[in-house]
Amino acid sequence: MSRMEEPEITLDMRAGARANPNSWLYVIDPAFGHDEDVPPWGVVGAYPVDDRGEIGEAFRPNADYRPSPAALRMPVPSNPLEKMLQLIKTRHREQRDLLPAVLDATLLLYSASAEDQGVTGFPNHDGRVMVPACTSAAHVPANWPGWREVRGRDLAKLLYGHPLVVNPIGPITALVPAADLANALTW
Repeated sequence: MSRMEEPEITLDMRAGARANPNSWLYVIDPAFGHDEDVPPWGVVGAYPVDDRGEIGEAFRPNADYRPSPAALRMPVPSNPLEKMLQLIKTRHREQRDLLPAVLDATLLLYSASAEDQGVTGFPNHDGRVMVPACTSAAHVPANWPGWREVRGRDLAKLLYGHPLVVNPIGPITALVPAADLANALTW
């Protein structure tokens, strides 16, 4: 994980430190409740606590920490593909898990009009043509004239070598090579 900001020290954390001098104050990912067992990857890091119960400034991040979507303040996913994108972003799932999720999803594909049944691609900044699709209406760009629903496994057969860009304006974007989707159809 890239360098992270130090977690905010709350009043509860200060009280816990005062009750446990000469120790460490462990900061836990917000996905875990107070009484839950926390796996090593759920610990954000730790602050040293001195002999007076004061929290030191030298926060030590946990290199194995994998943030939950809640820790990153991600929106609540509205479907399994959005959830998978979040889990991959937070390193709770592998990137290879994206392919079956895309194939099983209903995607929203750019549509120039109600009659448009084609697959439209757009050049990116370096001229490479990519096909945009969104996971839900909330992620459809405002400048699209319309969209239509298409199953991922049906779209995989219509990309003609052009990569698929999932949620081109975010919050989590994925670039999926057409060949990878086509190969996943045979799994």
